[in-house]
Amino acid sequence: MTAAAGVIPVRPLAAQAHALHAAAAFIERAGISGLCLSVSEDRITIQVPADLAGLEARTAAVARLAAAAGGQAAAARGWVTADGDLAGHPVHIFTSAGSMP
Repeated sequence: MTAAAGVIPVRPLAAQAHALHAAAAFIERAGISGLCLSVSEDRITIQVPADLAGLEARTAAVARLAAAAGGQAAAARGWVTADGDLAGHPVHIFTSAGSMP
């Protein structure tokens, strides 16, 4: 089974491993280093850390990742966020809209 297959295994651990594999392949194809990734039972979360770059570059990174996951970036309440789908798994992508600490 490939990460792009879009078929989610029934068992929770297998589903989480499938999501991790899909997310790893996704960020590798994106070519953006320094991203923070977590996978839980209900979604994949990708953070573009504030110390990675300035706000404009981080916003562009969220937008680029969002487009690849079928979502659209939006800014609200101090965050730039997007939701999409990776191989059948919900994905949440975000960065702080504040300036670097």
